[in-house]
Amino acid sequence: MKLTPRTRLAAALSIASITALALVGCTSGSTSPTAAPDAPSNPLADVDAASLVPPQIVGLGPGGVESGDLSEVELTDAEIAQAKEEKFRVGIVMQTMDIEWSTEQVRAITDRLAEYDAEVVGVVDPAFDVQSQISGIENMIQLEPDAIISIPVDDTATAEAYRKIGAAGIKLIMMDNVPTGLEYPTDYQGMVSSDNQGNGAVCAEALAAYIPEGGTVGVLDFGVDFFVTKERMKGFVDWMEKNRPDITIKVAEFLDAAQSLQDATDFLTANPDVQGMFTEWEVPAVAIDQALRAQGKTMPITAVNIASDVAADLAGGGNIKALSAQVPYDQGLAEADMAIKVLLGGSVPNWLAFPAVPVLQNNVLEAWEQIYHQDPPQQLVEICEATKACG
Repeated sequence: MKLTPRTRLAAALSIASITALALVGCTSGSTSPTAAPDAPSNPLADVDAASLVPPQIVGLGPGGVESGDLSEVELTDAEIAQAKEEKFRVGIVMQTMDIEWSTEQVRAITDRLAEYDAEVVGVVDPAFDVQSQISGIENMIQLEPDAIISIPVDDTATAEAYRKIGAAGIKLIMMDNVPTGLEYPTDYQGMVSSDNQGNGAVCAEALAAYIPEGGTVGVLDFGVDFFVTKERMKGFVDWMEKNRPDITIKVAEFLDAAQSLQDATDFLTANPDVQGMFTEWEVPAVAIDQALRAQGKTMPITAVNIASDVAADLAGGGNIKALSAQVPYDQGLAEADMAIKVLLGGSVPNWLAFPAVPVLQNNVLEAWEQIYHQDPPQQLVEICEATKACG
């Protein structure tokens, strides 16, 4: 895995978490996650993570469509045999390759396509830059792949570039978002994501367990037109309004994940009454954690996605108290299947969603295996051995 500032930060977060545990010890409570705690250090300690999963897909896909079923994208033996004869070529255009969600998507797509003797012609990493992604899409079109699998950096700003894919006769499978104005099945042939509203709801329920009656929580919200994060925000707010209307929600926006530390610092300074924080993915969650540590504060944080840094902090009893994860490897497998199926002339659902996977300290190791289809990082295992609170 590429060493980045975020992966290097994981070690610092885990060391800080273990140090804090050594100083203050570790207590647990058995409070239900839907009730305000009296102030145990971990009201989620005895909660079964699976109990936080919504009973059905909460959100809707593009245009308000309901999720299809995974069986609709599975290939038959005959289709697999035909695909192997065709030797399809597929391009991948990501939003960034600096997070495990992305690397696992690409790994899964590559693994699955190899089963069908299909080739990945290239992977574009625009590092969250709109113009770099637009250029990457145009360059990928020049390679003339049979299909492109992609996630937009910005739903609106990249839309015209994505329209060029279909105009070039290339099939398009989307990850998580559909660019503004693109139509199914003419401009794109299918989209795969997690249940993003469900992920937001899980984070709300977990955070609410730490917030007393009449308390206040903050949200560091991505202020860009991005379907996925808006869905997570909606899931979080809807759950709070329905189940904990006594909680006040304060919102601050950030526009650039790389600058979210300053945004988090400013928000926490201006709102000393905030007792917990939610944000829509792990990068700004790390920024919130850094801001809190710099101010000498502790505060429960929940966020969507699991990566090595936030997992280390969660396992070590740090500020990260719960995550609600996507399943990027499984999503990547489904995207590859979608691409091959439409290339063979079949149809696939407009939208296919995978249920949320709650991650607590007590299930972080097993959750990692479920999400990434790999053994947990050794560092994470060592932190869990030190805390004796993981599962």
